[in-house]
Amino acid sequence: LGGALVCIADYEAFQAVFCQYSNAPNGAPALRSCDEGYMTGRLRGLHVSDPAFAAAFRDFTRHEAGDRWPEDHPDPGARGRPKDGAILLSTSGYRIKCAVKLLGLCPAATWRNVGTKHEAALSCAWAVQGALVLVRSDSGTLHLVQRRARKLHVYALK
Repeated sequence: LGGALVCIADYEAFQAVFCQYSNAPNGAPALRSCDEGYMTGRLRGLHVSDPAFAAAFRDFTRHEAGDRWPEDHPDPGARGRPKDGAILLSTSGYRIKCAVKLLGLCPAATWRNVGTKHEAALSCAWAVQGALVLVRSDSGTLHLVQRRARKLHVYALK
């Protein structure tokens, strides 16, 4: 597996923070698809416990040249699309949105010597009430980020 950003919260908590696509007022937090909805469609109706969900997640996080689905992928809808962005899951275990950019969130804290996925994890955990955010770097380290009261907590997972 490669890098990943998975945000888990109640559907209503995501709705309270993020406007959808072009409906966002200037500067308001918003979600924007990286892949024109491909992964959101692929995971439609699949629970995280479904082996098909796990297979799709593995495919999505597998590193490819240019971080894109290969041009010879069996699913023509995937071909050449970016393999990037966050996966938002409801606490019921179903996807809300996949392969999305989390736009307009204020930086919540500084996490030195990491990339943009980790910074986005901090911001999402801070902004979305009750969120648990998993972030995996390309090198394989895995962290859980959670806000409790007015403090962010980061846990290294093995």
